[in-house]
Amino acid sequence: MDKEKDFNKRFKLAVERNFDQSAGIYDTFEEKYHLFETLTKKLCELNAPFAPKRVLDVGCGTGISTLCIHKSLKKPPIIYAIDISEAMLIKARERLTGKKGIYFVRGDAEKLSIYFHEAFDAVFYTASIFLLPNFRESIDQACKLILPGGVLAISFYDGLFNARGRDAFALAFPDLKYQYGTVTYADLMKCLAAKKGFRTAQFDYRFEISKEYLFDFLSIPAQSAGFFPKVPYIERIPMIRDLCDKLTEKVRPLFMGWKFVVSRKA
Repeated sequence: MDKEKDFNKRFKLAVERNFDQSAGIYDTFEEKYHLFETLTKKLCELNAPFAPKRVLDVGCGTGISTLCIHKSLKKPPIIYAIDISEAMLIKARERLTGKKGIYFVRGDAEKLSIYFHEAFDAVFYTASIFLLPNFRESIDQACKLILPGGVLAISFYDGLFNARGRDAFALAFPDLKYQYGTVTYADLMKCLAAKKGFRTAQFDYRFEISKEYLFDFLSIPAQSAGFFPKVPYIERIPMIRDLCDKLTEKVRPLFMGWKFVVSRKA
């Protein structure tokens, strides 16, 4: 096994472990801020009046995005939702209890062709693509699953910014090299630009956040592991608190940024 494959394997195991640990905390955060519901709803709005009949939700987590897709479209589609974390899927199944036409699959998002053999009108990656070391393989397989006229819809965490759009971490911590996940936005766009027959549009979404919001977001186990991967979760909390205090002291007001990408197949 070469170094890249070994890294990818270890990273995916770490992601699975962190998200297993994060399931309940993600739901608590979402009940307070409705972030992932908002991201998914905006992706659906950007695709309106397109009404997909079959949707694949990649990295569905606790089912927030899946439920939002189900509710946002005028006629609820058949939805297949995949996630690597069983703890997340347990929450997702509970959230979608009683909803018809929704099927959950535990699996690796980089191996979609193993689990899915029928085509989809839309494939959603809601806050998930940047967690896949071999994201190109996942995108390649997703594009093959999309019917002509169908869409690839992605929300991508873009970072934290000051009022002028400068990177907040770079301003507050010049020596800190931090990238959430393994994929840069530039790499994602290069990958999509190489897809023949797809036409891609990009949209920015930024909103002001408080220090409390920042702490609640960064203290989610899967988030805090990006800063302190070798530190036990309980010991990360005061470290995250200190980081948030220093960041919000140096950067005010503070904005969170996301990118929306909609790529339509000819």
